Amino acid sequence: MKLPGDGAGAEIHADDVRGRGARLPKGIAERFGIDGATARELRGGWVNDNWLVTGADGAAYVVRRYGRLEVTRETIAFEHAIMRHAAAHGASVAAPLDNLAGGSIVSEGDVHYAVLPYVAGETGNREAAALAAAALGNLHVALADFHAPPKYVMKSAHALELLAYAFRTFAAAPELARKLDWAALIAAVEAAAERVRSVATELPMATVHGDPHPDNFVVCEGRVAALLDFDFSHASERAYDVASGAETFGRADEDAPIDADRAVAFAAAYRPELGAEEWHRLPDFMIRRNAFLVWYVVTRHGQRSFGDIGNADRYARRILELAAGRHDWSAR
Repeated sequence: MKLPGDGAGAEIHADDVRGRGARLPKGIAERFGIDGATARELRGGWVNDNWLVTGADGAAYVVRRYGRLEVTRETIAFEHAIMRHAAAHGASVAAPLDNLAGGSIVSEGDVHYAVLPYVAGETGNREAAALAAAALGNLHVALADFHAPPKYVMKSAHALELLAYAFRTFAAAPELARKLDWAALIAAVEAAAERVRSVATELPMATVHGDPHPDNFVVCEGRVAALLDFDFSHASERAYDVASGAETFGRADEDAPIDADRAVAFAAAYRPELGAEEWHRLPDFMIRRNAFLVWYVVTRHGQRSFGDIGNADRYARRILELAAGRHDWSAR
């Protein structure tokens, strides 16, 4: 593929992006009307590659290269539509910029790019749980009249059923069968699916962020300045998003056990308030989140080397921990 500023006929392959220094992100920024004076790669970004580009006028932007696992131009356009709607309706979200040709996505073959305003602040602050929960509630309110197409609707009972099926497939593969306790994981996921299914019609829906992790909240001067990374956004039960935030903010670090009091404090800070059935099902929605991450990590690592499960054991341990714990948190 060819990008501006790389010389006539110069070819850039997707796998070479990390080695191109500042030329690639500055070339992308130019296509959004930004005269990029400097560019440097930002740390983090488990799925996507991000660069901080500072224009000649001093304004700062993030150039993003989207990951390739299950990412298409259509799914990115859906993500951007959510971000634009949320930003226009008062949520703490930075909407993507339009490029000079119109639209917010630049594509080169199967690789896609976007540019977003850079929002300064701190990420990864697990002590900002109450601020994050309030920002998540504001997001759901801002997206109340955003209507996701049917293909982007995923209720939790169905998601858990699909994940149990995927785990059975993994268990049947010789390269994966001994990597995790698939039988225990399948039992935990299927039990959660049954519990959620029994109350599915009583659970309010929302357009959810999908990954309300501390790393995706930018905190500055006692407020959430921005909510980042809408890669996993879709329509589902709002309590799934709340449970995902409670699960991540409820751990002292990624490998720490769940602190139920911290998790419940996150959910209690969410507004509008959760109903009784939503409280009952929080641990089951946490199981869904971690089961998805097991599937995602195994699938992503398996693309490079089949049988490699990366750090999926972390999320497997969480599933079994949650399955063995108390499922009714409404009395806390």
